Amino acid sequence: MYSESAALYDLIYSPIKDYSAEAGQVAGLLRRARPRCRPLLDVACGTAEHARLLGEVHGFEVDGVDLDPAFVAIARAKCPHGRFDVADMADFHLGRSYDVVLSLFGSIAYVVTLPRLREALACLRDHLVPGGVAIVEPFLTPEDFRPGATGVHIVEAGGLRITRSHRSERDGSRFRLIFHYAIESPDGARESTEVHELGLFTINEILAAFSAVGLAVTYDPRGPLRCGVYVASAIA
Repeated sequence: MYSESAALYDLIYSPIKDYSAEAGQVAGLLRRARPRCRPLLDVACGTAEHARLLGEVHGFEVDGVDLDPAFVAIARAKCPHGRFDVADMADFHLGRSYDVVLSLFGSIAYVVTLPRLREALACLRDHLVPGGVAIVEPFLTPEDFRPGATGVHIVEAGGLRITRSHRSERDGSRFRLIFHYAIESPDGARESTEVHELGLFTINEILAAFSAVGLAVTYDPRGPLRCGVYVASAIA
């Protein structure tokens, strides 16, 4: 879904997203949930900016998976000590286990449907050591969705000027986010469009999905992350 913007992702988000502060909040949450944890898997890791900071600044041993090969290539360059694989978050089998498996920035919504949500949570569970913890930052609930929301973000750096506009629409429990990019550089100008489809899950639906795959979960709407946080561990 990020075929048009993977190389621009960090440039677009760095001015508007405080990765350093978020990584610090996540590190604190991880150590409260599982003291002395080290090995960590970042699912739907994107360009691995959270992973980089969690490793370099906070001392975790971080691996990651993402569906987009361009993101994984960026992640490998940023985090040469970690293992980063191209994989679907609802169907991956690494043969490795971790103290913590996490999914941040609402990425879990890219599973779109409830059956795939359960499959993704089962994959998280299957990659935990005994007593390990799964951390999931959700996306919008159906109640949070604002129909017809639009916006424009402009960033300039290194001779580039990127204008990203977006609009949103809803189809039942699906959220469609349409990004349009106008990219100006010394070599000329081009435009492109991406369509991102995400699932709108209620809190109760997510709690039920965790329980259905054998994970005991709590949800904190005031957690350190933008939309609250789910913290889960395997049911004995």
